[in-house]
Amino acid sequence: MRHQRRITARVLKDLRRLHTKESQIILGAAVIDDVLGLIILAVVAGMVGAAQVGQLLNVGSIVRLIVISFVFLGGALALGIYVVPKLLNQLARLRTSGVMLVASLVFAFALAYLANAVGLAAIVGAFAAGLVLEDVHFRGFREEITIEQLLKPIATILVPIFFVLMGIQVRLETFADPTVLGIAAGLTVVAIIGKQVCGLGVIEKDLDRLTVGVGMIPRGEVGLIFAGSAGP
Repeated sequence: MRHQRRITARVLKDLRRLHTKESQIILGAAVIDDVLGLIILAVVAGMVGAAQVGQLLNVGSIVRLIVISFVFLGGALALGIYVVPKLLNQLARLRTSGVMLVASLVFAFALAYLANAVGLAAIVGAFAAGLVLEDVHFRGFREEITIEQLLKPIATILVPIFFVLMGIQVRLETFADPTVLGIAAGLTVVAIIGKQVCGLGVIEKDLDRLTVGVGMIPRGEVGLIFAGSAGP
């Protein structure tokens, strides 16, 4: 998801439009889209887990998952504001290479574990860690590169594996079903029109609403995670 925002930001940067109001609206919408998507994922994961044991989630359980998701994300952000900077400052005193990467991974895995422990998808915790681990918190470390650059080799290995796993779960024979293709085409059209309607909802004057609507169309990673959670 963060990768998707980075691609969008790169395109806007290449077009020299990154600092325009339209671009800021698009990137802000991408963040909100990620957060809402993760909350929906938590509900979907809960429903799938309940279905596997022959149960159905009631409205109260769904509301509980939504509240837990908001509380968890809010708590993670509060942790990032008050605790993480102090913790990383202490770790920076070790003056040992590799601490920056190890600390980031441990923190991400810890939040992923906590998210799973409270009944949410592990990716919710990992996403929260990404929101918290800002470059400004790592200024005291020995490394002269950013945390994103340190994680790039790991992402180079794991991201293709993720897409391979998603591809393995796709059954090509389903594309021969006109019903599946019809529903997919319908959802695509509705999604495109919906983004354009959202662009028209921008209340500020002198903004290119068509650009905002088009810029919000490219989304997909959360949908792939939904499919992976639901299983074949």
